[in-house]
Amino acid sequence: MIRALLLSAALAAATPAAAETVAIVGARVLTMGAAGDLPTGTVVVRDGKIAAVGAKVAIAKDARVIDARGQILTPGITATVSPMALNDTIGSGYGGRGSSNSLLTAGFDIDEDVNPNSPQIPEARIEGVTRAVVTPNPQMRGPNAPARVFGGQAAVIHLADLGTEGGDLTVKPRVALYLDAGEMGASAAGGSRGALMTLLKQAFADARAYARNPASVDPARLEELSLSRADLAALVPVVQGREPLLIEANRASDIRNVLALAKAEKVRVILSGGSEAWMVAKEIAAANVPVVIDAEENQAFQWENLNATYENAAILHDAGVLVAFKPSVARIVFLIRTPRFIAGRTARYGLTPHEALAAITINPARIFGMADRFGSIEAGKDADLVLWSGDPLETTTVARMVMIRGAEQPLTARNRALRDRYIGAVMAPGK
Repeated sequence: MIRALLLSAALAAATPAAAETVAIVGARVLTMGAAGDLPTGTVVVRDGKIAAVGAKVAIAKDARVIDARGQILTPGITATVSPMALNDTIGSGYGGRGSSNSLLTAGFDIDEDVNPNSPQIPEARIEGVTRAVVTPNPQMRGPNAPARVFGGQAAVIHLADLGTEGGDLTVKPRVALYLDAGEMGASAAGGSRGALMTLLKQAFADARAYARNPASVDPARLEELSLSRADLAALVPVVQGREPLLIEANRASDIRNVLALAKAEKVRVILSGGSEAWMVAKEIAAANVPVVIDAEENQAFQWENLNATYENAAILHDAGVLVAFKPSVARIVFLIRTPRFIAGRTARYGLTPHEALAAITINPARIFGMADRFGSIEAGKDADLVLWSGDPLETTTVARMVMIRGAEQPLTARNRALRDRYIGAVMAPGK
């Protein structure tokens, strides 16, 4: 019965009229774009796109009107550097994926592991998440295995319900090449940061040679670096500046190593982790490198996190660094679907609410080169919208309506339906 109800709701939400015009009126609109904060605004959606936004907007007579008075409308939230939809569990374990093949590192593409039917997706939608930057696990090295340099390719996906139509959640594959430049990366490379940096430089040199002439690369060198031709082909956009490296680095000295590598090799870099980024904030800003941090981190779970602080985001922002938020492994299960709670904490430790909201909406889109598609409420962008019962950074607020690419989404999830079915029996007196 529950399955039938959920399927019915999903089908209803997944089949919007392609030419339908929808007008959301009366809400406070936090556009995160040029229009700013509209105390009372109107957003018109047509053919999956935002057609107009403003305090006074003409509404077509045939438009379906959503009365949003007393509510807040924001862009959809992006879950950044996330294992979203990479497995089918919600309650335990890290849901990532990676390649254990030592000859498939840079060429490993996480996009093909995304499961559109993962139960993580409806859970995330209920919390207002409409997009995700999904990443593979960082590189690891097994016992007696060759050195590994890269984790693999990240991708941007949307979280729209596909109903019975099927299809693909991919928005853009290969948005960044992921690797760890801290303790894990050092271990995978042979035991030291120096070994990792040397292997990276050699890999970049071979990728440049491969780009000039694929036949010129010595197969013996590929074996030495644990790279395949697929890996070299994947590295070509990186060394040519068309694809960034997404580098996990927490220790201040590791961050400095990454900045020096980016400058010397002329590659684009996005920092991830950044527990001690606040200590080198001016250097990061001067290098024009964005940072995706775990804004809840303030404890030294490892030596790399020794100087973690809740004020990290505010210090970086004040220095001029573009900041987005991600969940940490320690809290990955819960926070893959609640990035707004991470943002809410930073508003207590130095960021304004607007800056905190930007870190989970427009900033991820800017960092990964998708700001022309989503992240703000502006004409021409995909209509990823969330209507909230109150302040989206408050834990008691809920999403009343979620729209992805112009289609209203079902705010249902199988595990919640099961909870509602059995909670009466569990909570009954005497049970």
